[in-house]
Amino acid sequence: MSIRTVATRDLRNAGRSPALWGGAIGLGLLGVGLAFVNRGRSQSPTVAVESLFDVLTILLALLLPLAALVASYLAIAGERESGGIKFLLSVPNGRRDVFLGKLLSRLLIATVGVGFAYAPATSVSLSKYGAFPAAVVFGTLAVTLVYAAVFVVIGVSLSATVASRNSAIGRSLLAYFLLVLFYIFPVIQVSNVVRTVHTELLGMDANADLYNAVEFTSPYLAYQKTLNLVLPEGMENEFFSDSTEGGDTGDPGGSTVEGGGPGSGGESAGSTATSEPGEVATELPVYLTDEFALVILAFWLVVPLVLGYRSFAGADLE
Repeated sequence: MSIRTVATRDLRNAGRSPALWGGAIGLGLLGVGLAFVNRGRSQSPTVAVESLFDVLTILLALLLPLAALVASYLAIAGERESGGIKFLLSVPNGRRDVFLGKLLSRLLIATVGVGFAYAPATSVSLSKYGAFPAAVVFGTLAVTLVYAAVFVVIGVSLSATVASRNSAIGRSLLAYFLLVLFYIFPVIQVSNVVRTVHTELLGMDANADLYNAVEFTSPYLAYQKTLNLVLPEGMENEFFSDSTEGGDTGDPGGSTVEGGGPGSGGESAGSTATSEPGEVATELPVYLTDEFALVILAFWLVVPLVLGYRSFAGADLE
């Protein structure tokens, strides 16, 4: 049994899961519903369709991580709890084959789920508006697939570190809260915590760029920033409002976060932070640009994968 065989067997088993089919159908209904609800008043057909996919990414930013984690949290933990791991690890299989086979199958499932959202939205838009802005559709699709892959990697990696269903559920829910919900309904602002440690405990000068950089390590925000690279002008997610020293934003160290949620509109902050009238805008540090968000997503693809595999490779599976 090889990586391919493990993946094929896992896909066959996943195909019998009502939860996965329900999630895929739910994403499809989401795409169809948005396409029908989107009226495109006072907009050209192309702009109306672009707006549709902009809104779709706003909702997927919240829902897709949960769907990806649900699709992957039992990938390995479920096999360990049921005892099926012993069959999977029978000769000539190794732990690498099992880990990568499970990962591959769950990535394919997530890809199909994203396709369930995009295909009907595209079809309804074509029939309703007769427009197909390929750059926006395929651009947001590519970024969304990477975003889904990030949470599949996190889910499978977490699953590889535990031996029970309950532990896998608990860690997945914690990951969803810390990486997504925490930034939508912040009990505390991450940047404020970092600022307090940096200025009050360490006694250093305020540096808003540093605080923002820590906040933007979230894959949720990195996804939104990466979308700015493919969204049309005027639809980008806006994060920074002022980069001037001692501005009215209450952040004395430089550029500040505005909103932080997807679809906040306004101009993109990929290369510059805007300033007050009469003041000169300053360049953002490279680690706060939209382009650097790709590096953040790559980090979340690689690091959890390595840590999850190392944990699984050294685990006692008896």
